[in-house]
Amino acid sequence: MNAFTKAKWIWEEGYGGVNTYVTFYDLLEMTGNTDGCVMNLSVDTNYCLEINGTVVSMGQYADYPFDKVYDAIPLDGYLTPGENRIVIRCWHQGNDSSTVRGEDAGLIYEIQRGGEVLAYSSTETFSAPESEYDRGPVEYVSGQLGFSFRYYAGRVATEEPPTVEVDKPMPARIRPIRKLVVGDDEPAVLTVHGTFKEKKSGSIGQRMQFAALAFREPATDWSVPHSDRPLPDADGIKLTCDEEDDGVFAIIDTGRENAGILSLDIEVDEACDILIGWGEHLDDCRVRAYIGGRNFCCLYRAVKGRNRWVNPFRRLGLRYLEVHAYAKDVKIRYAGIRTTDYPLDYEAKFTCADTLHTKIHEVAKRTLRMCMHEHYEDCPWREQALYTMDSRNQMLCGYYAFREFAFPKASIRLMAQSIREDNMLELCSPARVAITIPSFSAIFLTQVYEYMKYSGDRDFAWEMLPTMKRIADEFLSRRDAENGLIPCFQEEKYWNFYEWQPGLSGSISGFVADDDVTFDAPLCAFVSFGLRSLADTMDTLGEDGSAYRDAHLKLNSDIDRAFWSDDDGCYYSYINRAGEKLHTCELTNSLIVYADAASGERLDSVLDKLSKNELLYVTLSHSIFKYEALMRRPEKYARTVFADIARQWGHMLYSGATTFWETILGESDFGNAGSLCHGWSAIPIYFYQKYAMELPPRITGLYECEITDA
Repeated sequence: MNAFTKAKWIWEEGYGGVNTYVTFYDLLEMTGNTDGCVMNLSVDTNYCLEINGTVVSMGQYADYPFDKVYDAIPLDGYLTPGENRIVIRCWHQGNDSSTVRGEDAGLIYEIQRGGEVLAYSSTETFSAPESEYDRGPVEYVSGQLGFSFRYYAGRVATEEPPTVEVDKPMPARIRPIRKLVVGDDEPAVLTVHGTFKEKKSGSIGQRMQFAALAFREPATDWSVPHSDRPLPDADGIKLTCDEEDDGVFAIIDTGRENAGILSLDIEVDEACDILIGWGEHLDDCRVRAYIGGRNFCCLYRAVKGRNRWVNPFRRLGLRYLEVHAYAKDVKIRYAGIRTTDYPLDYEAKFTCADTLHTKIHEVAKRTLRMCMHEHYEDCPWREQALYTMDSRNQMLCGYYAFREFAFPKASIRLMAQSIREDNMLELCSPARVAITIPSFSAIFLTQVYEYMKYSGDRDFAWEMLPTMKRIADEFLSRRDAENGLIPCFQEEKYWNFYEWQPGLSGSISGFVADDDVTFDAPLCAFVSFGLRSLADTMDTLGEDGSAYRDAHLKLNSDIDRAFWSDDDGCYYSYINRAGEKLHTCELTNSLIVYADAASGERLDSVLDKLSKNELLYVTLSHSIFKYEALMRRPEKYARTVFADIARQWGHMLYSGATTFWETILGESDFGNAGSLCHGWSAIPIYFYQKYAMELPPRITGLYECEITDA
């Protein structure tokens, strides 16, 4: 039976703008046996389904308007004989971000059993504005994530606009990955509390960030250590302040990096505002709620008495939560999150005689888990966006750590569906972003090949082949007629980015002037090994990939000739129109080795420099290429690789990391907006499970290595 035979796309008239919240209601009369019912449901942007007051499901799969995906939700155990009240709370973002395309609002649902349709969305479906939420523009969490939220408990809707049909393509595909598992209130600890005075007006994040905080002794017995004030607490932890104070604050520690939805259980002696901020560290002696226009903060307007609330629409990445309650008498029973983990069937456990490496593998796995939700995401805190470059590292490590293939397959399809008229992929999927990075499109070719290699799924490789060819052909069409190299992308909306290091992070200002055009060795190398991956894919599928392999070999020859310096014994990153060679770094040389463009004495010279850290160092995200380059001579450099992993990832562990960081500078990078959980930094998993398990200990320096099922 089709998923939708009677249902229509609907929304509430007049509420299709940005950041709108609408609730839809239906009644279903059941007699006798209630088993076997399924609700098919799709929405733009997110939803929470309740039946008879119980939350049944939440979380729309990230998709495109031209390929809407629906959830098939089993209703066994939720429906009862008699009248069943069905409530679907919906949130529509409505504008572009790095995670969402701004499209028309809409909800469609249908409850079926066997061949019978029991309920479905139509203009007869009752709807009402979700009046507790502020609608329209509010503060952004970040430009990548979009809106934060303001919630006013007890606020009543003053209007009831009609439900109308919406013109949207019918959903045709069921969710390709599993639903997230929503946990109970995550155990946490109230670490410190006191009073505050607001010092600065502005956004909610600014108000929290710049408030003056004063420590206050616990209202409970002082002999009880701070660490023994766990949450949830059935009786509640009482916090008070004096008349001259604006209110009380509390900082809650969940114990490690986490991702989930906000959950509150707070009692106040008067109606008041409560600001809730979230973050990954306390380096400011508080949660960093405001950073360069970003607001890691929301507002909850509490009613007098007990307030219990869970926000199902926005997932938070955090370790710490900070609460500012504008009241004199507050009791906190809980403030934290309900975790939203992706379920996995397998998890590898790596052990080693050197327990530092055992711990690095363990924390790298958690880093991956915290960046797997509706798709791979770069980080759970600041962006939650799917990038090709980031996700390539995540997929490769995940093949070893989780033996998971449905998840990367779905993410690869999302990326392929984003292909633009210029034959490049969007910067993020399934989003619409003003710029894109050409090198990130190039590595997509390698992602597809690696997925096929590890999963054995040739059918999907066939499906992806036309997209792979479009990307490859676009790069090849741009080759310079004289030197065979691919120049940097000159047009507007291209960002010639390679990594976050001086001289490699490019510019996002728009056009590249004619006299600024360079031939970029990193781009040429990315394209070269992408062509190799495409040729390997075609050969595996029984297709003739020789044209792309020849192009790969020709490009390698051109790279080797153009960028090599006999004087410096390494490759340069750029050549300008005047023929000058510019910039040396580890990344460029690592990529050229990875592309097989270096050989003989040149390869030996490059590997020697990489092993001695003589060039501008590669960052965590791209260190995979440096380590792969050094593993061309494992008998000579394997110990160097694992020693460097111990040095850098060990530094993060000894700094208190529970997941691995975006860069080695941690929170202080990117204008104090550095992420402390970034999926691309899980790469030690790959080297432990591929090389430490395959090479003799005398070569790696790692002894008693073992992989077991965790």
